Amino acid sequence: MTTVSETSKLEGLNEPQLEAVKTIDGPLLILAGAGSGKTRVLTRRIAYLIGDIGVPPWRILAMTFTNKAAGEMRDRVEGLLDRPSRGMWIGTFHSVCARLLRTEHDAAGLGPNFSIYDSTDQLAVVRKVLKASGMSDKDFPPKQVRGRIGQAKNMMSDPDGFARTAHSYYEKQVADLYRGYQAELEASNAVDFDDLLMKSVRLLNDHPAVLKKYQERFEYILIDEYQDTNRPQYLLTRHLAASHQNLCVVGDDDQSIYAWRGADIRNILDFERDYPETTLIRLEQNYRSTQIILDASNAVIANNEGRKGKRLWTDRKGGEPIRLRWTFDEQDEARWLVTTVQELKGVGGLALREQAVLYRTNAQSRAIEEQLVRANLPYVIVGDVKFYERREIKDVLGYLRLIDNPLDVVSLARVINTPRRGIGDTSFNRMMDFAAGTGEGPYGLLGRAEEIPDLSRAAASKMKRFLAMIEAFREKADQIDVAELTLEVLKATDYAQSLGAAGQEEAEGRRRNLEELLANIEGYVDRAEDTSLGAYLREVSLMADVDEWDDRADALTLMTLHSAKGLEFRAVYITGLEEGLFPIVRAWDEEEEDSTEEERRLFYVGITRAKERLFLSHARQRRRFGGTQACHPSRFLAEIPERLLDEGRRVREVSVAEPARSRRDASPVRHVEVEPSATPSRPQADLFSDPESDDAEHEVGGDGETGSLSTETGAWVIHPYWGRGVIEARSGSGGDTKLTVRFQGMTKKIVLRYARLLPG
Repeated sequence: MTTVSETSKLEGLNEPQLEAVKTIDGPLLILAGAGSGKTRVLTRRIAYLIGDIGVPPWRILAMTFTNKAAGEMRDRVEGLLDRPSRGMWIGTFHSVCARLLRTEHDAAGLGPNFSIYDSTDQLAVVRKVLKASGMSDKDFPPKQVRGRIGQAKNMMSDPDGFARTAHSYYEKQVADLYRGYQAELEASNAVDFDDLLMKSVRLLNDHPAVLKKYQERFEYILIDEYQDTNRPQYLLTRHLAASHQNLCVVGDDDQSIYAWRGADIRNILDFERDYPETTLIRLEQNYRSTQIILDASNAVIANNEGRKGKRLWTDRKGGEPIRLRWTFDEQDEARWLVTTVQELKGVGGLALREQAVLYRTNAQSRAIEEQLVRANLPYVIVGDVKFYERREIKDVLGYLRLIDNPLDVVSLARVINTPRRGIGDTSFNRMMDFAAGTGEGPYGLLGRAEEIPDLSRAAASKMKRFLAMIEAFREKADQIDVAELTLEVLKATDYAQSLGAAGQEEAEGRRRNLEELLANIEGYVDRAEDTSLGAYLREVSLMADVDEWDDRADALTLMTLHSAKGLEFRAVYITGLEEGLFPIVRAWDEEEEDSTEEERRLFYVGITRAKERLFLSHARQRRRFGGTQACHPSRFLAEIPERLLDEGRRVREVSVAEPARSRRDASPVRHVEVEPSATPSRPQADLFSDPESDDAEHEVGGDGETGSLSTETGAWVIHPYWGRGVIEARSGSGGDTKLTVRFQGMTKKIVLRYARLLPG
């Protein structure tokens, strides 16, 4: 019999959603298509477990990928239950792991107030280790080293494990840097984001009693966006769910777009193999888009072979055709785009915040921004300079982190002379050198600064005053909330005044950022149960780009397709639909099939962000890497049925020579041509000339070498799309030469004749 309370939690659910909510025993895989109401299902399921089945909240663990999603999930559950969800663990994978590590810090080998280093902090540590090792940051770019260390951690490989599998000179050097990097983190009682996951898995592996404790606690586990999980997240889930097996994962294999940062689509594709008793439920009814937009997305993604399969549909009838625009170049594309945005705002009544421009790479935004500025249209770039990475914000947070964790060397280095107090780089380096020699942490030396060799009396005195100030803050931190403490720090340091004279535009902007930070902290204090410094730092250290984005401001949104996942807009513009740009794979990529399928999933994500209107554009030529390149229309455009495109177009079939003819999807591209918005007066490059042979300076000789380019193992090269990399292996000869090249955050196997490599 269905109770009244049960009815309220199940009201408005369609049949598959209802089944997903009420299937509570055993493993459950919910394949949730874009816009199919997965958040509703997850929150109703949690509320059903607590309110109707009687499961205590503390026996439920729910993990997702952004703080925003986790907060929305918690708010909805509490709204359905009409009471706080105290005791339940709802958070991102990283926040749950941070909580686990702090609770079990002794077993994990960490101090209770460990710092979490963001990407900027990580780079600072890498640069420090590079300098200490005497290695050149040109041969070992810090971002590349950081990316390689992150890759290793995503594969659960510690410094020793990484060293055992390192074969090339480059990898062996990175192994040494990894060891030094990890030693610096440990000395600072700090972890990076990847450590949160890896150390949590190691904790459960190495401590059976800890594992049993959390297996018994979490009777029900729910994972959102399961297709985005990497190996540590997969292993964490396997460990925790091994006892009760009441594991519900929600995901969409068609939206798996993060392989480049470690996500493994096999986790969702093989879920039924991992859990043989799985119940599979498909959510295919879409509540976001028109059927025309859904038909386009279904047609495109059907070309992928590595998928479980589903077809989105909606009750909504009709809808506007998809508009496809041919433009001369990126400037013409930007002019057309801005004009269309203005038309929709003026005639169509669509506010700017209801429209979004999506692109494959950040570099594409420049031309669009120029036209928006000329048109005086406000816009916001998601993923631009993050609020919490602005200098003044990092400075204030640096003080707070040092107060919380005095072992944090990165924060100490940041604030010891900020604002300037007469402790320059020379004095600081002398202290660091002395600390390294004695094995003592630098913070502990501040009170005995007079013992540091060659340190002036004045500098020693200033170090002691700095220590006294921090210690006073540390004492107050136990007595007042984080908002009051932050005000105390700003007053005692005169930080706001140090930013510059009143009236200076940059200084005023930085002061406004400080005011926003204070407002954010006060907001945190108003809503949080734990208002302590440590609790605030745990939350703010795990913020993501989308968590900072304010969708209430009436401004046009610009973002990469990756950043757009999970969002929706009434009108969406996908720009730069050209071969080599989107998809960003070419003939030189030996792994093209997998890469193309991921790129197609990314296009599918972009299409399904649109609720009512979808605009697609491609340029005939585009300036890239200092020159103008002819562009072929993207193969994905040929996969959209013509009946879904706007009427009045002129269509001509154009056979585009695709190098990878073995690919079943490398069919001739249908070029749907619309009159350009501005007729070019200059000579037009041939759009359909062979892009692999139009540049004599890049022609490859019979020996596989390109001019002065060395293709020997260990040589550095520059790729037009992936940047600088080092050759790790070479096979074949002449036109069949193949190289294995390590670029930042990835390794690629490329065919030399197509690669257009330059000496690095």
